[in-house]
Amino acid sequence: MRLGKQIKKFRLRKGLSITKLAHKAKISKGYLSSIESHKTNPSAHMIQKLAKALEVPVEQLLNIQVELLDPEWVELVTQAKEMGINKEEVRAFLAYEAWKHSLKEEV
Repeated sequence: MRLGKQIKKFRLRKGLSITKLAHKAKISKGYLSSIESHKTNPSAHMIQKLAKALEVPVEQLLNIQVELLDPEWVELVTQAKEMGINKEEVRAFLAYEAWKHSLKEEV
């Protein structure tokens, strides 16, 4: 869904008119209207202002699906950190395992 449409969807859900949202976000009504009608692309700063005014996370306003990690992966990473294993060591291990796997495929 395009950004302007997302903004309008959240604005209507909150029961806000264009005038009220523009006032809340401290932007002009005309500018907000041009964003909603896809005539203008807002800056990152403007997107943050609109998200704050609409009381929604920026990711939600941008319709970004944030995929949560499986709890088991989180536990594994936590264990590795507690053992003092750093990111570079994990990368080296993964590279080594990928190399071993590629050797098996060659046989």
